[in-house]
Amino acid sequence: MNSTQPDDLTVRLIQADKPADVVHAGAACLARMLDGFGRVRSRQSLERREAGRREVIQLEKSKWNRSGSRIEFAVTFLTVFDDDLGAWRRANPELTVDRPESMESIVCASSFLDMSSRNFVVLTRSEERSARLERFAAHLRETALSWFAATADPEKTGLTAPDALVTPWGFAQDLLEFLVSTGHHAQARVLWERTQEQYPTHQDAFAAGRAMVGTRERPRWHTPEALGWSASVMELL
Repeated sequence: MNSTQPDDLTVRLIQADKPADVVHAGAACLARMLDGFGRVRSRQSLERREAGRREVIQLEKSKWNRSGSRIEFAVTFLTVFDDDLGAWRRANPELTVDRPESMESIVCASSFLDMSSRNFVVLTRSEERSARLERFAAHLRETALSWFAATADPEKTGLTAPDALVTPWGFAQDLLEFLVSTGHHAQARVLWERTQEQYPTHQDAFAAGRAMVGTRERPRWHTPEALGWSASVMELL
């Protein structure tokens, strides 16, 4: 095939008429534009796997999609899972609080709506689809892929994890366990210190969680008490 001619996937994107076909082809094209990602149609996501780590860009098509009127899809959530972390939690239940089974391997997650107002791509006009996807891919590289990179290296995660993740009610606890499970205790302490500095008004809740260790109580996942509990447990390792 002449290199100047569009390949089969691009042809499908341009020629598709039904909204579902446009979205499927558009998502596949978008995955190809993002380094290492592939389209997982059954989960309506783009995913990248490396050494047990799975990074997920969750997609959602608009319920208002109509041929010739408007066709679009959005990025809704970003999630990171790690198989080794899941195995560590199963092997060390005394070091972690209970989670839903589907979240056993979770490292962190974020709503993409909280990160960018440019969370969707419009593909109504066939002649504009490729260019619009290219621009959207460039935006995802700056936002979503940078977010993934911020927790990819446990030797730096304590410092590089976004502030929005380092919260008493969010994924600070999960990141703390991830760092301990990989043997990066110094980075775990950095993360814990960051959280305490950013949320001084939660010190009583942290202390209550730490006290639960001695009474064998188990706090609820994603609460300030759970983070204090985890920090105390980690200090015993």
